Amino acid sequence: MEIKQALYTAMRFNFLYAGRYVFRTGWTYPESYIPYNMVRYIVKGDAVFIIDGRKIVVHEKQIVYIPEGCRLACSTLGDYFEFYSIRFRLSTQMEAGDFLSDYFHIKTVTKVRQEAGVLPYFEELYKNAVTSTAQNAGKMFRIRGNLELIVAWLVEHSGDTVPENDSRPEASHMADALQHREASSRRYKQDPRIRVVMDYLNSHMDEQFSLEFLSEMVGICKSSLRRLFKEQSGKTVGEYVVELRMSTAARQLLISDKPISTIAYEVGYENPGYFTRVFRGYFGTSPYEYRKNARI
Repeated sequence: MEIKQALYTAMRFNFLYAGRYVFRTGWTYPESYIPYNMVRYIVKGDAVFIIDGRKIVVHEKQIVYIPEGCRLACSTLGDYFEFYSIRFRLSTQMEAGDFLSDYFHIKTVTKVRQEAGVLPYFEELYKNAVTSTAQNAGKMFRIRGNLELIVAWLVEHSGDTVPENDSRPEASHMADALQHREASSRRYKQDPRIRVVMDYLNSHMDEQFSLEFLSEMVGICKSSLRRLFKEQSGKTVGEYVVELRMSTAARQLLISDKPISTIAYEVGYENPGYFTRVFRGYFGTSPYEYRKNARI
């Protein structure tokens, strides 16, 4: 399919978030709707990713592309799994299907044959993302630049894919997955009111809130907020907040030497003991062990 030059000019990558994660035995990510694009660089370990019903085993030195609008579930296969994850959106959207895979042929899994060619882009983007501020325009441009370099690398290496014969569903299953994807794309077209709620939670995760407050903020009743939020995110509001707080806490444990009690307070937990229990339930290890093991 020929792509007009104007399409290249108009397309923008809107960076959302970057994280580096370390998970131990027993980590699972329950099936959830993904309202953005993701690329994940597998640094070490093995895991199972299920994307729109398609089971894929991922390994070290592979990049996984997870398109907006799909449903994703994950679980570790060994005792250590580490990866970079970058979330972003495209200014150019499709009603059904995915722009990057359909037009630029980016595959679900790409093998990294020469690590030095793309890993530095992930490392540089992550480093700038965790230290940038709204006033630091230079770092924001570096983040956007490295994101585009990662996408460019994936486009250039779209032929370096990993055989998936052992994990590819039957033809009928693949057709069902495609129909599911198209239906999801239509059904889960993001409601701007839910986007407002998500943006508020992202920037106020340390605050206590109520469904009544959130529903009044966007002008819908509590029952509609519950239903729409679940449809849009695949999670309840409470589950979304816990994931947000745990992901932020895990990142702080990796990049800072802040006391665990300080991190707990910064993500909305006044009781460090309760924070530790929630963290252990989410990651399968205590905050102290998570930080210690990540620095071995």
